[in-house]
Amino acid sequence: MKSIDEVKQFIIELLKLFPDKKTDLVHISKAYYYANRYALEDYGTLVSTHHCVKLDYGIGIDDYREIIDDLVEEGVVYRKDRYLIGLEDIESHEDFVKFPEVVLKSIKKAYSEVKEKDFDQLKEETHRLKSYQKALKYSVIDYSEDIFTEDEINEAKSFLKNIPEFKK
Repeated sequence: MKSIDEVKQFIIELLKLFPDKKTDLVHISKAYYYANRYALEDYGTLVSTHHCVKLDYGIGIDDYREIIDDLVEEGVVYRKDRYLIGLEDIESHEDFVKFPEVVLKSIKKAYSEVKEKDFDQLKEETHRLKSYQKALKYSVIDYSEDIFTEDEINEAKSFLKNIPEFKK
C-alpha cells in the first residue's frame, strides 16, 4: 500500500536526522503530523495520505504499531525498548518511495519542531491544536483545522458546494 510505504520512508528519513539515528514513538508521531501540516501549508502536498488520528497522548500515526513492527521485521529499524526505535544500517535497503525535495524539506522542518521537546511538551502542544480538540478519539485529524481560519474553511466548503455539475 503506497501510503504505508510513504509512512515507512518518512520514519527512515526522520530517524536519519536524530542523533544516533534513534528516537521514541512520540517524537515520530508528532513529527509526522507536523511534516504533513508543513507540506500542506507550504507546498500544497502531503508526506502521505495515511492518517494521523487522535490518541490519548495527542496526535499519532494511525496503525503505528503495525507499521513499526513491519519495519522491524524488514530489518530497517530495531527496537531499543517498547517506545524507542533506531535505524539499522540500511545502505543496501532500497527506499520504499522517493520523496520530492519539498517533502524532505517538510520532514526537516518537522524535525526542528519536535527535536528538543520532551513527551509532556509534545503532548500538551498537540492537545491544544484545534484539529485535536475537534476530533473524536481514534478519528482522523484534519490538518486544515490548524492551517486555515474558520472563515477560510467555510468559504472553501461553500465554493465546493456550488460547483456546477457537468452534464453530457
